[in-house]
Amino acid sequence: MNSADYTYSQTEQLELEKRATETISTDLGQITGQDAGLETEKVPQIEQIEIHQMPEMESLPQIPSDLTYSCLLIPRFSDHYLTGDVTHDLVKWMKDICISYGWRLDAVTIRPGYLQWVVTVPLTANPARLMQLTRQQTSQKIFEDYPRFKRQNLSPDFWAPGFSVIPGNHAHSTEGINNFILEIRKQQGII
Repeated sequence: MNSADYTYSQTEQLELEKRATETISTDLGQITGQDAGLETEKVPQIEQIEIHQMPEMESLPQIPSDLTYSCLLIPRFSDHYLTGDVTHDLVKWMKDICISYGWRLDAVTIRPGYLQWVVTVPLTANPARLMQLTRQQTSQKIFEDYPRFKRQNLSPDFWAPGFSVIPGNHAHSTEGINNFILEIRKQQGII
């Protein structure tokens, strides 16, 4: 068998198969192969599928995946003012802490007597843990870079005991801040 014969035979075979499959009757279940010299073959009937439009589903209310908190800390000693270089560093450290823990820092306010910030955290974040990590990280940085604060404060925590966390992205009111500071100083026995 030479290559021309082989090509011809292969082409002829393909042509026969093509003709057998091309003539499909419009009656479901019948394939005719009369042109190819084949007997009519019965195939199983194909079920017709009715397509129904699904009713529009009402969308479920979105469940938030993040929570926003307004947080407040005050220095442990009332004469440890947050002024000068420490304020610039605190802003940078707060940004670094939030990036490190996967939080989003929305706002920072630093006044001589307090640090306030608004942060968005995953739904699974515990506000007490958020405050603990922030206290630890900022205290460590403050004592390393500003040893004058460490001379008077013998504890490893720069911040006064307690904190304030309120849900939402609204900062603490001036009255709320003043009341918080007064309450903490009373607990410390300073007032």
